[in-house]
Amino acid sequence: MPERCARRAFLKLTGAMALAGGIAGGQTIPDARAAVLAPAENDGQGSADPWIEVDRQALDFNVRQLKKKTGGRPILAVLKCNAYGHGLIGVARALDKSPVHGLVVGRLSEALALRQAGVTRPILNLGPFGREDAEAIVRGRIDQAVSTDAVRALDEAAAKQKSRAAVHVEIDTGLGRVGVLWEAAPAFLRRVAALRHVRIEGTFQSFSEEPDFDRIQLGRFLDVTAAARAEGLAIGLRHAAASTAVFSYGEEFYLDAVRPGIAIYGHYPTKEERALRRLELRPALSLKTRASCVKALHPGDSLSYFRKFIAAAPERVATAALGYADGLPSGAASGGAYSLVRGRRFPFFCDVSANHSYIRVTGDDSVITGDEIVVVGRQGGEEASLWDLARAAGTSDYKILIGLNPLLRRTFIG
Repeated sequence: MPERCARRAFLKLTGAMALAGGIAGGQTIPDARAAVLAPAENDGQGSADPWIEVDRQALDFNVRQLKKKTGGRPILAVLKCNAYGHGLIGVARALDKSPVHGLVVGRLSEALALRQAGVTRPILNLGPFGREDAEAIVRGRIDQAVSTDAVRALDEAAAKQKSRAAVHVEIDTGLGRVGVLWEAAPAFLRRVAALRHVRIEGTFQSFSEEPDFDRIQLGRFLDVTAAARAEGLAIGLRHAAASTAVFSYGEEFYLDAVRPGIAIYGHYPTKEERALRRLELRPALSLKTRASCVKALHPGDSLSYFRKFIAAAPERVATAALGYADGLPSGAASGGAYSLVRGRRFPFFCDVSANHSYIRVTGDDSVITGDEIVVVGRQGGEEASLWDLARAAGTSDYKILIGLNPLLRRTFIG
């Protein structure tokens, strides 16, 4: 194959790969259909487009590990932000047989989408709602977080439907984001408990993740909920511990249920916990693409806009069909991030554009157009970890996951 790109040759090659799963000259790569969905199943996306793979078995393993660590407490699995980039509906379905008590989302639209997809588990919406949403919330059997007198709209909607609205009362013990202030929470709990068509399924708060202050927050929350119970109020499950509290704090923080997010997907909430690895987790997500072009650069040849890179010596470059529009951090090229091709590590360099990035494969003539490129995940005996990518790009694994383009194809495996 010539070193200079030829679009016609690329189309011919990728078409042959999709049919035969191989390439000329006796070299082979994984069958394209094993890595991506068949054309009839891929929602109109091309077989050479970048894609995400999500391992159902890893999700289930992580849930069971968290269940064991928290003494069998109910797990409210957080699926906000498109299930941390993994795919909202796909993850909900993947967790169907896992020991998860309920699902937590950050927007009402996510809760409604899950119900429309046939998900029957309890769903808690932490996001806001308007009076006009009340009937859909009650009809959809969605548990709604409440902290204002907007809860009365749910009471009215439930009365019309001859039903009861399920709510979780959110208390602000110091994070300062949302929730009824802890000093005012006892009176608010009384008002909610008095509504005839509302049932309190839970009472919760969120920690600041500053250890000393978190203990103060816990004390405030326990004081409020103990007083409510002493008055005979049914306040449902008390929950406060997200992934950081589950890993870094004692059992007294777990309360009646826990609310992990990032750990469900196989990632540690802090770099300290990642180093300690007090609990084994398995990353569920892989981010993959293909080499859309492999070419030789001669001294003086350039790459990208404004001639970002000018070769001082002969180079061999693979163009990856993945850019910042897909969620690849712009800092990947300058921070030393690497990818896997044919089971070997190759660095990103030059820059990252909307749909493309560049991988230096100088000295390796085996890498060719159409090869699978693993940006996050395993290939052969090597791993390109999300943590390493985040560190190289000067960002966090949270931000990379949540920033993955929701239009990327998500394939669930395992």
